[in-house]
Amino acid sequence: MIKNLLPLQNRNSNDSNVLGVFEEVNSGFFQSLNSSQKTSIPFLVSSGGTTSRAAADNHWIVDLRKNYQNISFDLDKKHVEIEAGVRMGDLSDFLEQHERSFPIGLSGKTGMGYILTGGISPLSRNRGLAIDQILEIRGYWGNGKEFHLFRPNTPKELTLEWKALCGAAIFLGIITKVKLKTQPLKPILSWTANLSFSQLSECINQAENWPSSLSLQWIWGENIFAHAIGEVINSDHEFILTNLLEKLPFTSNRIITKVKNLNKLPALNLGNNQRNNTNHSEVLGLLGPAWQDNNIKVLKIINDLIDRRPNKSCYIASQQLGGLTHLRDIDTSFLHRDSIWKPWINGSWEANDPSKRNMTLKWMEECWSNLEFICPGIHLAQIHPHLTWHKRELSSAFKNWLPKLKEIKSFYDPNNIMPPLN
Repeated sequence: MIKNLLPLQNRNSNDSNVLGVFEEVNSGFFQSLNSSQKTSIPFLVSSGGTTSRAAADNHWIVDLRKNYQNISFDLDKKHVEIEAGVRMGDLSDFLEQHERSFPIGLSGKTGMGYILTGGISPLSRNRGLAIDQILEIRGYWGNGKEFHLFRPNTPKELTLEWKALCGAAIFLGIITKVKLKTQPLKPILSWTANLSFSQLSECINQAENWPSSLSLQWIWGENIFAHAIGEVINSDHEFILTNLLEKLPFTSNRIITKVKNLNKLPALNLGNNQRNNTNHSEVLGLLGPAWQDNNIKVLKIINDLIDRRPNKSCYIASQQLGGLTHLRDIDTSFLHRDSIWKPWINGSWEANDPSKRNMTLKWMEECWSNLEFICPGIHLAQIHPHLTWHKRELSSAFKNWLPKLKEIKSFYDPNNIMPPLN
């Protein structure tokens, strides 16, 4: 084993002892892995390095960040083609030069995994998911065979392979390049503020009645910080959005600003004084409908869970997805398109402390169980094959599609060298 010296953004991954690191993907690479006696444990892929499974002890790592950095733009069609090592913030800044945009998430540090697992953005209510923007996918199945698939234009052209890759590609193979649709660059209106319990409840009530061009995000730790984000179409639309933002309650530190793209927005966090960058952590994303009359009930549950969190680095946050059933032109493996909210649970603990790790993971499971009645779905932005809840999260993420997905995996990844679907 060798100490992981990539380095990676996620502390869990960065502190791991890996078997080795690959930086090129080709058919020969898969042949060598399949013939190795050390591949009984699936290898892991790092494109952005932000997840807890970008690297792990006793695993082979494929690091795509060095040799897969190309971005090209089609001036006529306004499509962009990116390789798998490109971070979303870099993509956003590149497209700004062409007055175009792509719906990246709340962090510009994420890589290709953000797109392939669905890609929920503050602009998703209006623009759709990141996977909805994919036009072409290139890569290698787990069996080593190269593929190049094109987006179906009609339901009759839809293939199981396309559906599987759009939302479940990390279980099936390595994606090396995608071609994406882009949209005209529009200014972003940003509202940030600290909230009380009752003010958060009111913000959620209002947000559930907003137009699709506006969304709410919030994070709850020692205090509550909220961030509303809207895409401005024109001056009249900006006036409408500003009026909606002016109606939102706040305790302190309210700021309304306008920026050029999502990558210019302030981060949604609890502040550096409340976050320990040496900690290890896990993240579990839930999905569910509008809270409506359950609003206060859900927030009381979250308040109780926050009061019982193992340490101050643990928190619960949420972003507004807003229901995407109107954008379902081609089926994907992201099945929860009717979801309105994506709460996520962040569990954190001191590195190399198994007892505190177990305590935190137990708290995360408790959060999940308490919120499952309102958020029955799972968004696999991070996967957890190393944890006891892996089967449960797969079932919640893929539902009745999971058996067919396993069948596809058995054909294209027969030796299970990619992360497991069981």
